[in-house]
Amino acid sequence: MQDLKETTSYRASLRGRIIDCALLEFAKNGIRAVKMDDIASALVISKRTLYEIFKDKETLLFESIKEYEARKKLALKAYSEKGHHVMDIILEAYRMKIEEVNSVNPAFYIDLMKYPKLEECMRENNAHSRDDFMAFMNRGVEEGFLRADANYEMIPYMFDAIVQYVIANNMVQKYTVEELFSNYFLIALRGLCTEKGLRLIDEVMSKIKTQ
Repeated sequence: MQDLKETTSYRASLRGRIIDCALLEFAKNGIRAVKMDDIASALVISKRTLYEIFKDKETLLFESIKEYEARKKLALKAYSEKGHHVMDIILEAYRMKIEEVNSVNPAFYIDLMKYPKLEECMRENNAHSRDDFMAFMNRGVEEGFLRADANYEMIPYMFDAIVQYVIANNMVQKYTVEELFSNYFLIALRGLCTEKGLRLIDEVMSKIKTQ
């Protein structure tokens, strides 16, 4: 029984190490450039062991991105629990995203478009979070940062449409991810804000630009 517990614990630990390694390699080199051999070599494990835990590269990619998104969600949850209001949380998420795109090889985002099943799964996961999204937006309205006359049920569909347009027109090859994110997300956010929210956005963005 003890041996079984130790084996299970080792495999769980190894799974985490594989995901950490994969996230680093994908971000640094892009997805297509990274082989399963590279992951195994970096961790000094056999390919057989790697394939016992992740059946193929696409599965490893999906699980790695899922883990990364979960970590971001936990980080934002911890940030929100420190007493920050909705606009603080939105702008912290924006800051985290800009920090991410500045440290990730643009090839990663281009390669990601070649995995439509992964993109579809992520969109479905986002759909399951829409109740939380609505509660968050309503809180922003109550706090006076977001307009009360906007139909927030439509917003996730708008962002889905933007993502689809970006993918269909290969816009990542023409513009940086930071440019796309700033112009699409930030401008849309400004349209949802009250004067109070706009003042806070302008104040925070001016600080970001001088950093």
